[in-house]
Amino acid sequence: MGRPGPPRFRTQPKSKNESRSTACLGPHINHSGFTFVELMVVIGIFTIALLFSIPVFRQIHLTSKASDHVSGMMLFFEDLKLRAMVENKNFTLYVDSGAGKMYVADDTMDEDARQDALNNGISLNGDLQLLNLEFPDDDTRSGDDKTICFFSKGYSDRVLIHVREESREMTIQICMFRKKVHLIDKYVSYDDCI
Repeated sequence: MGRPGPPRFRTQPKSKNESRSTACLGPHINHSGFTFVELMVVIGIFTIALLFSIPVFRQIHLTSKASDHVSGMMLFFEDLKLRAMVENKNFTLYVDSGAGKMYVADDTMDEDARQDALNNGISLNGDLQLLNLEFPDDDTRSGDDKTICFFSKGYSDRVLIHVREESREMTIQICMFRKKVHLIDKYVSYDDCI
């Protein structure tokens, strides 16, 4: 027949806890750590997240350099674009760069409501001065009183709003299809962008 194997001894566990602990001491070896593939996936995810966050950090850096007045103006434009979508209305922002005053009207307002909006308009505070507004088709709009339209579909007019605070000139850029308003830390015109 063959050689008999080593004798087998069976011992009875003394308690339930001992039986559980002896069952875990089998031939399995527990390796802890990450495989190379898992590590590369995690590094790839962090790289992609960093690539998408760099423009956000750049915008935070620029707006942190801006004063409260310029930041408030940028937030006002972003809020107006969002309100147009949420309320499903077309808003028109009337800007009088000569007087440094702005007011908002929508399609549903009658003449009295528009007059109230003009009387309760926003005046620029502090040392902030509105230099001018520049549209890509600037030859079609004349005078100091200009309008910026914010549409219910989520887009708006393209415009560069040039402001000066103390001796610092900046440009606020409203893009047609972007939700965010961008700050450029110098006076930039559409001619410079082409």
